[in-house]
Amino acid sequence: MNSRNAEELARAASSFDFILNTTNANLDWNTYIAALKPKGRLHTVGAVPEPIALAAFPMILGQKSLSGSPLGSPSTTDRMLQFSCRHGIAPTTEFFPMSRVNEALDHLRSGKARYRIVLINDLG
Repeated sequence: MNSRNAEELARAASSFDFILNTTNANLDWNTYIAALKPKGRLHTVGAVPEPIALAAFPMILGQKSLSGSPLGSPSTTDRMLQFSCRHGIAPTTEFFPMSRVNEALDHLRSGKARYRIVLINDLG
């Protein structure tokens, strides 16, 4: 599912137990709440620039919640990585050689990066 596609996200209504937001962008938060199953949780570790505005009624009816936290302790991070390995969850990254750092930054600034850019030291 492409979370940037409003139609795909709408088709995912009531599909997820948990959604983890790692972005630092303003999103259509009510659409993400709608994608949660009853008692689902939207959790953010991204520093969103504006207050998160949510309609209370869908949250109350579905007993859904919004939470946030910093990344966590080393043991929490270790448990998260172990969980990710067990379930085949991997980050979506784009790699650029260090010699193309300006291109990588332009790609990031234009909003085309999905989701992390990694610079690789290409010194021989």
